[in-house]
Amino acid sequence: MAVNTTVDINNLRGLSKLVSHAAFKKLSAGTNQSAYIRRMKKYLGWEQMGEERPRTLEALIAEAYQTLCSHYRHEYIYKSRLLTDFVLKHYALEDTVLLNEFRIGSSIADAVLINGTNKVFEIKTELDTPERLTTQLLDYYKAFSEVYVFTHHTLAVKYFELLPSNVGLLVYGGDGAISEERKAISTTQYLDIRTMMGSLRKPEYLKLVKMLAGFIPEATPVFLYKACLETLQCFTSEEVQRAYHSVLKERISVANNQFIEEAVFPCYLNFSIYNQKLHKNSYLTLVNNLNKTL
Repeated sequence: MAVNTTVDINNLRGLSKLVSHAAFKKLSAGTNQSAYIRRMKKYLGWEQMGEERPRTLEALIAEAYQTLCSHYRHEYIYKSRLLTDFVLKHYALEDTVLLNEFRIGSSIADAVLINGTNKVFEIKTELDTPERLTTQLLDYYKAFSEVYVFTHHTLAVKYFELLPSNVGLLVYGGDGAISEERKAISTTQYLDIRTMMGSLRKPEYLKLVKMLAGFIPEATPVFLYKACLETLQCFTSEEVQRAYHSVLKERISVANNQFIEEAVFPCYLNFSIYNQKLHKNSYLTLVNNLNKTL
């Protein structure tokens, strides 16, 4: 990535830790944000801002987000764009779930979208390398049918040459817009029932088995997982996949969707809000923190 020489790379790295899902979750969990504000000011060069300084924490984070968009597009920037500039433009949230950091086999997908279709997004920013990409793609096809690599437009040719033709390519344009440069081809021959079941929580895989077989096998707790897997293997991988996606769609949060659709929070927070369990107290804490004067 071509980083502006007037912006210190160490400050950008520091900012990237403050503009992240983990950091934003903390903003909704506690009222004392003095250390967060102090670090944000340091990395943004507060003393050099003069009269143009942000006046609230919300505005300070917005300044940091825009700085990172321009000079250090780390993973959270891509995920934020994926939700606001791709998912919200093409899908209805009431019938769509976007999963963050979803484990599939030995890999963790950056994002998974389930609607009438299903898509895995592997993000490769300008800060990443293609290392492990082949292994990741093989894992993703064990549970999902469409796989995309999401990368910067300056890397598009590189990934076109690296990727198999069935893998789609999403591109982060120079203007920040997202375009689908190559559509993924649905691929189902690698589906693996063990991998699908292994990616679910216990209540979910029990629901999956009940949905397909009509019963949950009788077994001691130690052998229940094995008995469920044996039951699922009586069905085709395509049948299991359809039910598997149906179970995952039950993770849709009506409350979080409402926050996004009503633009309750700034757009840079959308991805984090979407992936939080934001209760009344945490909602009020986050609102109060964002409104803090500096």
